[in-house]
Amino acid sequence: MKTKIQRLAMGALLTLGLTTVTACSGSDSASDTTVATNPPAPMITVSGEWARTSPAATDMGAAYLTINTDADDTLQSVAVDASVAAMAQIHEMVPVENSMSTASTMAGSPGTTMDSSAMTMKEVDHIDVKAGIALELKPGSYHIMLMKLVKPLLTGESFKMILTFAKAGQVEITVPVLEDAP
Repeated sequence: MKTKIQRLAMGALLTLGLTTVTACSGSDSASDTTVATNPPAPMITVSGEWARTSPAATDMGAAYLTINTDADDTLQSVAVDASVAAMAQIHEMVPVENSMSTASTMAGSPGTTMDSSAMTMKEVDHIDVKAGIALELKPGSYHIMLMKLVKPLLTGESFKMILTFAKAGQVEITVPVLEDAP
């Protein structure tokens, strides 16, 4: 009888031990809820890229393009090979505040008037890109300024440019040099 009780006790202890191990290990589905996952990087599409042919007497140029994304992101910077220009910056055209110009009045005497067409460029540190809304970098608006060109940008040539986004990372594009927008 003593042996029978010992066997029952051992069996109970073994069952209790297995139950404890199984309960502590948890299930796969329970552990899945605690795993942190990073959302996928936005899909960036660049189209219509081009740079304007530059006059021989200047050391600056401009590039234009359209950016589309499937998730909000931020264009943080642009870069171009040193064989093309010393630097590239994101610029925006903005009205000049308190711009005054000399104009003729009805009587023919010069007078001072507000000039609503005066614009200037300013560097911006980023551009927000919204999902599903095309961001067009174009003349008279946002654009990429190429500073200290090594040589003038000539029609028919092209160069590489790298766009860096906060979430999507780097996107390399080839920019053709054209006389006018495509």
